[in-house]
Amino acid sequence: MGEEKTPICEEGGGGLLLPLSEAEVRWAKPARGVIYLLMLLYMFMAVNIAADFFMAAIERITSKKRRIQNAKTGRYVTVLVWNDTIANL
Repeated sequence: MGEEKTPICEEGGGGLLLPLSEAEVRWAKPARGVIYLLMLLYMFMAVNIAADFFMAAIERITSKKRRIQNAKTGRYVTVLVWNDTIANL
């Protein structure tokens, strides 16, 4: 059959990104697990911050209002440019 591959978490194994160094595979597995979990949480926080900026921009765009004049009465009315259903998509 084919050659058996060494698991990423064992000495001699490797993946696309992890382990970061050759010395890392000699660390205790629970310690590496905690470090990897902290790195994962840090990345989720970065995505959260970027998504927050994106959502604030969408809210600003979809909350735009315009004043139009009613042709019959001559009074001005403030209306939303975006339909609420479309804005929430």
